[in-house]
Amino acid sequence: MDKKRPTLRTLLRNRSGAAALLAAGLAMLAGCAKASPSLPPEDSLPAADSIAGWKPAGEPSTFTRQTLFDYINGASEYYFTYTFEAVAAARYANGAGTELIVEVWRFAESEDAYGLFSGRAGVPAASVGQARDAVLESGVRLVFWQNRYYANLAAVDTVADDDLLRFAEFISQALPAGGEKPAILQRLPADGLVAGSEKFFHMELAVQERIWLGGENLLGLGTDTDAVAARYRLGGAECQLLLVEYPDTARADAAVRALDNGAAQDLAGRGANGPLLAAVFGRDGGEEFEVLLAKALGKSAGIP
Repeated sequence: MDKKRPTLRTLLRNRSGAAALLAAGLAMLAGCAKASPSLPPEDSLPAADSIAGWKPAGEPSTFTRQTLFDYINGASEYYFTYTFEAVAAARYANGAGTELIVEVWRFAESEDAYGLFSGRAGVPAASVGQARDAVLESGVRLVFWQNRYYANLAAVDTVADDDLLRFAEFISQALPAGGEKPAILQRLPADGLVAGSEKFFHMELAVQERIWLGGENLLGLGTDTDAVAARYRLGGAECQLLLVEYPDTARADAAVRALDNGAAQDLAGRGANGPLLAAVFGRDGGEEFEVLLAKALGKSAGIP
């Protein structure tokens, strides 16, 4: 099996002068033949008669970074926190007049396709996509990620689950295979983790509904930071664990100081280990929260 080729973000994080830049360039050139295919997202949409009983209700539309505002006025900033490239959207209708909206989003990296998918608590209900972990809301919605793509099937009216699955399977077969989950997910302690609650992101905007840090980028997050927030149930208490991987230790230490001096809600503990920041948000957790923080940082309880 080939070793995982470093992403552009990783190469840039670890650069050190001209020698590292040269190495990055050589690594990228060497991996060109193995790079993820760049299928236009509209090419994965079902055409007329591709799904029995369903037909396109008009022509599909494609939006890029320059035109996404025309499609989702006021919400495009969220998608820009990931490496968004393009989205194709189309409507379909069956003989009964039931309509379904299908979107296929493409990102520069598979980790970000997973990021848009992530954070949906509950047991995956459909075996579609890269990790066979598509989430199905019966009659309403089906979402999955695969390679650098995120697919969102949303019913305008109630749609039979079998039809949602047929659309999803068609799109999955049309998309390039493969895709990698973010490495930072492996740092999440297993004990108490709420399945499906992991939310991968880069910037604060993507996680504000779960953890409120003040809305002013208290932690100095950016496109060069990988972060994950996850829910935990520990005894009778619930909390959110936040992990952030910075390019260097100095920024992680600065984030610890910012948490100490800021007004983050329900901060129960924080710490850093090299470039990794961990923080727990919750109430009434006591020692269990301290143990969770220590496990996340790979330290003993009693974080300084």
